[in-house]
Amino acid sequence: MFKKIDFKNLIPKKLELLLLAFFLIVRISSFFIYNYNLVFVNNLISFILIASFAYFSFKKPHFAWILLITELLLDGAGHFFEFSGLILRTWLLGIFALTWLYKKIKDRKLELTLPKPILITLLLSICVIFFSTILGIANNHGTMLVLQDTILYFFLFLIFPALEFTNFPKKYFLSIIKVFIFGTAIFSFLTFLTYSARFGILHDNYYKWFRDIVGGKITDLGNNFFRIVLSEQLYIIPLLLIVASYLIKDIKNKTNWFLTSALMLMLIMNMSRIYFLALALGLLFLALKNNLKKWFQVSFLFFIIFTVLFFSLSFISSNFKSTGLSLVGVKIASVQKPKEDISANIRLAMLPDIKEKINTHPYFGSGLATQVSYEDPVTKKMVSRTQFDWGYLEMLAELGIVGSIIFLIFILTILYYLAKLTYKEKNPLFQGLFAGAISLFVINLTTPALFQGFGILYFVFILKIISDNFKTNDASLK
Repeated sequence: MFKKIDFKNLIPKKLELLLLAFFLIVRISSFFIYNYNLVFVNNLISFILIASFAYFSFKKPHFAWILLITELLLDGAGHFFEFSGLILRTWLLGIFALTWLYKKIKDRKLELTLPKPILITLLLSICVIFFSTILGIANNHGTMLVLQDTILYFFLFLIFPALEFTNFPKKYFLSIIKVFIFGTAIFSFLTFLTYSARFGILHDNYYKWFRDIVGGKITDLGNNFFRIVLSEQLYIIPLLLIVASYLIKDIKNKTNWFLTSALMLMLIMNMSRIYFLALALGLLFLALKNNLKKWFQVSFLFFIIFTVLFFSLSFISSNFKSTGLSLVGVKIASVQKPKEDISANIRLAMLPDIKEKINTHPYFGSGLATQVSYEDPVTKKMVSRTQFDWGYLEMLAELGIVGSIIFLIFILTILYYLAKLTYKEKNPLFQGLFAGAISLFVINLTTPALFQGFGILYFVFILKIISDNFKTNDASLK
């Protein structure tokens, strides 16, 4: 289906600069469109992009696949452009899915080169998601909310074209990853600087755009230090672990240290406690089958980079009045006394209603887009939302015990085959991916890391790697 293409003319020498420019231009243009309510401009841009993608999907599906992957990674979780009430990503995914299915039905050929246990658990997981979708609609959770959750789960379907499309240019993919890291770091830092330097104030136009369109959060932690959170920052820890794996093999690689610094900067501005725990556990897994001396050197340098960046950012943002130790003190204290921390207090406030939801439908769940209600600790008003801030509890409430076990077995089956590859070949990519997957299990304690769109994409990439090695008739994967 997918023919080989010459990417020499497709990929310019300054590809990464062009992609970075695209990354920033999308966000800048979206900000102005949002604030000046330029609906016509938004619709025109969206229509041109959708029409162009539809053309490529029919005529050059291999190129459409490249465009789709680029959009998925570089557009983050933002609603930067919409058309007829649907975000651009939904249009692209829908168009590509329809054209791909049409060609597969026409060709009457579908090959899935994956181990049988993965295929079985994948099929069962798809059945669980379909059932939970119907259940969510039947329980009046809101059709659009249910379908939004379904789409995130059904990023799994991207594995089918991924398995078939074997000539994706590796250099281009690496460029996308680099641009994703540096672009997200720059975007996060500029947002941090906007409020730290008092160019903006909370709840201004930029704040509303960042919350409503980008899908991020900005929180004042005191001393001009602002917490900047984006959904796509879920990749911070897995990417740090992958880079760490390569640095253990080649500690002098300057590019990887630059990537490490950018990721650490994002981690500092994110300030999620669970991320620190996930990074620590992931680094421990990297110690397996590696030179312990080199592992210790990399881990120690990670700590040094984090410390220097954290103190520098805190010191400068506070006008040289604070080193940030008070912030660390608050974070550590909130682990022991969560009621002193607003976000932790919100999680505690959710627990009674979450428990009731799980007890009401323990085995098969209440369906996707199940809402949890709680009293906001600040406003003292009742609030309802679909994100629980308790990853595994959200799975139990939506999928039930049966569905959650099936889905987790599917993920664990993927890790089983990845582990076989990892500790047989000692490939730094495989080792980093495995440690990163373990970190997602930790992050899922408080964030829907395993069933959020970016988490699903991570496991789709792992499935692609397993498939590529399965094709080589590797006996260990049979």
